[in-house]
Amino acid sequence: CGVKLSALMVATGRARGARRAGQQPPPPLRVNVVLSGLLGKLFPGPARASQLRHEGNRLYRERQVEAALLKYNEAVKLAPNDHLLYSNRSQIYFTLESHENALHDAEIACKLRPMGFKDNLELPHCSSQEEAAARGDGSSLMDPAKVKADGQQHHMKDPEEEEEKRDATSPKAASSKTGKCQEKKRKHCQIESQEETGMPNKASKQDPPTDQGDKPALSLPLASFDASDLECALCMRLFYEPVTTPCGHTFCLKCLERCLDHNAKCPLCKDGLSQCLVSRKYSKNVIMEELIAKFLPEELKERRKLYEEEMEELSNLNKNVPIFVCTMAYPTVPCPLHIFEPCYRLMIRRCIETGTRQFGMCLGDPVKGFAEYGCILEIRNVQFFADGRSVVDSIGKRRFRVLHQSQRDGYNTADIEYIEDQKVQGEDCAELMGLHNSVYQQSSLWFHSLKSSLKNRILNHFGPMPEKDADPQMNPNGPAWCWWMLAVLPLESRAQLPFLAMRSLKDRLNGIRRVLAFISRNQN
Repeated sequence: CGVKLSALMVATGRARGARRAGQQPPPPLRVNVVLSGLLGKLFPGPARASQLRHEGNRLYRERQVEAALLKYNEAVKLAPNDHLLYSNRSQIYFTLESHENALHDAEIACKLRPMGFKDNLELPHCSSQEEAAARGDGSSLMDPAKVKADGQQHHMKDPEEEEEKRDATSPKAASSKTGKCQEKKRKHCQIESQEETGMPNKASKQDPPTDQGDKPALSLPLASFDASDLECALCMRLFYEPVTTPCGHTFCLKCLERCLDHNAKCPLCKDGLSQCLVSRKYSKNVIMEELIAKFLPEELKERRKLYEEEMEELSNLNKNVPIFVCTMAYPTVPCPLHIFEPCYRLMIRRCIETGTRQFGMCLGDPVKGFAEYGCILEIRNVQFFADGRSVVDSIGKRRFRVLHQSQRDGYNTADIEYIEDQKVQGEDCAELMGLHNSVYQQSSLWFHSLKSSLKNRILNHFGPMPEKDADPQMNPNGPAWCWWMLAVLPLESRAQLPFLAMRSLKDRLNGIRRVLAFISRNQN
């Protein structure tokens, strides 16, 4: 689906944006496996600290408060500038009734992020419980027993929750609340004087930076950045158009689509991905694309070149043209197709992606594989189904002769040459015009003599009979009505194939006349 989520949002099962009433609950969110591994490699300290924080939160929810404290102590050593660690550890200390230590961590958290906390959230719980009762504060933080009874779920904070609260608060309101917080610190906590006299375990705690703006940003260790870290598990090449599945795994778009042609499951963890087949829409992983573009520009250039060469080869309509081995097709005649085999799913998708929207149609041949002559079909529309099948609305364009057969990724291809009718002039042209008019009239009479039910079936499938052309040699493939008649005449495919190979319109018209005469004799 292309959604990038931190481990925090996944652990809490929360993402921004409330679900509307009546909507189905979203599927459980997962961490992006590739990005998570990359962060762990490039920033081992902060990544490990984040992992310890989640473990500590879990232990805290399970009321293993002392075990949670050990996790947070280790996390603070790895990420001493993370205000969230101090904030949450302050809550743990308060639950353990170690108020001085809780106060110390709360002070550090506020110094690291003075605009990040609302009043009555961090520091007030460090004051005496009597003063809290006098203020009438109903927060669970004021009553350790209540905190434990509630499962310690209220104040183990997540960054996204803080951001949402901070975004909903105006700068003026935030400044006002910070002022209240500072006032309550001076009134109830006396932080500065306590620091001078000393507190238990303070020697093991790290003082916060004096200026938040001077805190150094994380720098990317480029020496550790390697192209293999951003490599598709299917094609073993650098990600190109990366997409992330709902289960958190990332693949090249084309690689994932090919896998879904065979099985609607994640290639790695086998989670179901049927929703991807329903929508046929994939969101690219923008973060991963930007990482590759910024830090692996040469590798990306080479990968793009390889992709463009492949697309250029696939768009060639003379060499390695994709061949659908199925039925007879004719120029100008509609040819609806039901696509369900994985190889043809891939073939149709490639025809659309390259922009040609064309492929060849040939009859099967038990000896050669497929017939020597065929027709190019153009895709007009594709309707996809939830299970990956599709119905393709195509129409015949040009005839061709197969020069060389081959295969590509499971489907047949061929080098082809296009064939056209040979034009005639003079007396031959006049004779052709007479034959053309005569056979058209004969064909029209035969069609109108059919039963109404049969005529309706033909009209629904092939459409109405095309009008007679003023010049039968105007189209390189001959009159459209000839191909329409060949499609509706009760002929076996093997009997129809020679008509497709004919380059003489006169021979084709004579053949249609003989078939009509044979049908009329049998009817009589």
